[in-house]
Amino acid sequence: MLVIVGPLGGSRNRLAADVAGVPEGPVWTRHVARLGEDDLRFFAVQQLLTGLHLDHTDTVHTAEAEVRQILRGLVEVAPVLIIANADLCDPESIEVLIRLSATGDIRLIATLTPETVSEQQRLLSVAEVIDIPPLDRPTISELLRLRFGAAPHPTVVELLVERTEGSYGVIREVSDAAFDSGMIVPVEGVLVVNPAGSAATADRLAGLWAPPVVERLGGGDAVSDVIHLTALLGELDLEEARRHLDDDTIDGALRHGTLRTLGAGLAFTSRAESTFVQRTMPRERQIELFDRFAGVLTSSLERPGVALHAADWWRTAGRLLPVELAGRAAREANLSGRHRRTLVYTHPDHNESGIVVEPIERAFALVELGDTTALSEMFASLEPSELTEDELLPYLRWTSRLASGPVRARLVDQAIAATDPEEARRRAAVNTLAGLLERAFFEGGDELTHQLRTLTFSGRLSPHNQAAAFTALSLVQRHSGHPVQAVESAEFALQILLQCPETVSAFHLDVTRECQILALISAVDLAGAEQAIQAYSSGIFGHAGSGRMTTALRGLLELFRGDVQQALVNARLCLAGLRRHDPHQIRGWVEGMLAQILVQVERPDEAREMLEISTSHPADRVQHDLERRITQACAHDALAEPEEALVILAGVMDEARERGLRLSEIDAAVLSVQIGGPPHLPMLLQAVDGLVDPSGTPAIWQRFAWAARDYDIPALAKLADDLHERGAHLFAAEVAQYVLDMARRKTDLDADTRSHLQQLADPMSHRHVDRT
Repeated sequence: MLVIVGPLGGSRNRLAADVAGVPEGPVWTRHVARLGEDDLRFFAVQQLLTGLHLDHTDTVHTAEAEVRQILRGLVEVAPVLIIANADLCDPESIEVLIRLSATGDIRLIATLTPETVSEQQRLLSVAEVIDIPPLDRPTISELLRLRFGAAPHPTVVELLVERTEGSYGVIREVSDAAFDSGMIVPVEGVLVVNPAGSAATADRLAGLWAPPVVERLGGGDAVSDVIHLTALLGELDLEEARRHLDDDTIDGALRHGTLRTLGAGLAFTSRAESTFVQRTMPRERQIELFDRFAGVLTSSLERPGVALHAADWWRTAGRLLPVELAGRAAREANLSGRHRRTLVYTHPDHNESGIVVEPIERAFALVELGDTTALSEMFASLEPSELTEDELLPYLRWTSRLASGPVRARLVDQAIAATDPEEARRRAAVNTLAGLLERAFFEGGDELTHQLRTLTFSGRLSPHNQAAAFTALSLVQRHSGHPVQAVESAEFALQILLQCPETVSAFHLDVTRECQILALISAVDLAGAEQAIQAYSSGIFGHAGSGRMTTALRGLLELFRGDVQQALVNARLCLAGLRRHDPHQIRGWVEGMLAQILVQVERPDEAREMLEISTSHPADRVQHDLERRITQACAHDALAEPEEALVILAGVMDEARERGLRLSEIDAAVLSVQIGGPPHLPMLLQAVDGLVDPSGTPAIWQRFAWAARDYDIPALAKLADDLHERGAHLFAAEVAQYVLDMARRKTDLDADTRSHLQQLADPMSHRHVDRT
């Protein structure tokens, strides 16, 4: 006897068929058990041997004898019989088959899910057991590479892991169908989610697998209700489900492994199944379920992540959304990057009160979609004095961009006016915060840092607005050359926001996550940045952010690590998503970064073309534009055009120094030294000598500047090694190359050290020109 244990949708049943040597499809030697069979005595064995005539009065002994007699008349050799989903079979049939197998009259292959192993001790005690565990990420990655001839991007692997639970059969079907339909495509030799797809691509990918889940559980109205409602809402409150649905059906679905518990919730084990069931459910069925259950599943509707599903259910049933449900659905839609759905949920025509629901969420979605006309119309329709403190912040920020001076002054006066003095002070504090937030994108320095810190701890801001103030403080601290402090401020903001995950908005969370990631990269905490990017792009269930800038941030991280192939893919993906609209003004910066990368992969003609395109995309936000120009200088240097690079960097240093943007000043100065040599060292020394408690890249380049000033080759070589150990291979290569360029004499470096530095510099060696 052989028992094969594996997850639903995996290869356990396929393996059973292969071992038995039978084709896929119905054969008399195989029985696939369904939910409810365990109460039907001898049902499974009678399905295998149709000549049997047993009833509930027969004993296992008499049934065994009759089966032996039939088998001798049917076949000359012992047949191989398959029982799929043996946990759902009646125990009497299993006992008969075990006895027949023990005497050699049959060979038995049974399949189980991991969840049901503990209930089948009799079967397991006499059989050989094979476990088929879920596939891990490295295995999935290798299978995809072999199947499609391209290395899968981590996001593709994570998507398949999340949607398939590592089940081989599901992965094969989903990935094949996704590739054939263009949902996943090769870009620069890497398999990625189609950048031309919508934000719902992941859901469409999940829905490609079509298992007959209701039929698999035995069918019937009770099964259908449990399965369909769980799929419609994504998750049910378990206690509430037991009150209003069939308890035995729930237990059977849990035992079978189709459903699982999540704390106090009930959900599908496979999200692919859930998505498919929901998408193929007829509208008439959804309406019928709505009429019966929408009014009683109140606890289920309050579970995190359910509002998005519930709002769609309401609309399918032709009902106006309750305002509270519309607001939660809009928040969840923004957190998952589904901005057009946010516009639907927040529109006055779609809710019971006929108002703009959650103006924060609607404004955020409109900005992400680039619809400034609709944004202006929405703000014009609002009464600013009626806005909450949290709603007031985006109103004041966006009004400053959309309204003229006198009009804006009038709107601000209306917005912060209040009869209660304390309320007036609090609303005035929000106005101050809006102004400081805007300045944070244009300047740095101690004065702005002090103003933000004072406001942050003033006690006059709501929790969400205090988090916004911490985020602005993080932004300014990074720009001012204090990345470790910037990380701390961003983490303070996250702590505040995630204390109330049920109310957190992408308006706050996305910007905070992005500031945190950039600060971690500048602090050269690359492992922390990797973890933060994974959290940022993990979706609404982790309340981590929508991941709207994942490709740009990951591209930057991979470039720091020296993985130019992954950086290339991410830069390409980012630009593909910016074709219509660039809400964050990063297009020129990413194009400059891509030009720099293209030189590294020896594609200079494409690099020059991309560099020219980057020049035509300046950013209004000064910090973003300085970063764009720095990447352009790097690309010019890589193209052996040092004069052009140095001219750009001189302009960056002047502007950055004037605005207190110390990080950009230092970055431009150190590149000038690495490109132009010692004559540019005084500018770098000027930038780093005034640093107080330096950390991250400012501390690294201060160490570099002092060692270069002192012609301290051992200190520079040690710095290159330290950077390499921290995973900052780009910086390590630049420092190593600088040492090789300055150590012209044979006696400056011993042979081993020179060889080691050449190895560190090799990934970047072709970007440098003769420094003499």
